[in-house]
Amino acid sequence: MSSELSPELSSELVHSATERISLAFDVDHLADDLPQVDSRNVLHERLVRVLIELLTNQPERLMAILYRIDVSEEAVNRIFSTLLPPDVPDALAELIINRQIQKAETRQRYRS
Repeated sequence: MSSELSPELSSELVHSATERISLAFDVDHLADDLPQVDSRNVLHERLVRVLIELLTNQPERLMAILYRIDVSEEAVNRIFSTLLPPDVPDALAELIINRQIQKAETRQRYRS
């Protein structure tokens, strides 16, 4: 996330990213009661739990979602090839959140 963003804009971008991630992963609870303060960390924790479930039970679905939300295939492959399995969900969550915030920043920039 860009460091020069105001806290209000940063929060807005995180909430936009949260909505898009919730839709992509078909889970409503990611956005439930997301706090204004530390919302990115809360989103990260919630997304990690979803990713663990998908990695364990539906890895094909996870890969399809990552492709659909335009997460870098190269970055995903790097995560799977270099990290230990317990570290994969955390790294994937960070990658997904960063990508969705990047897309939200782009939408915000070109909205006007």
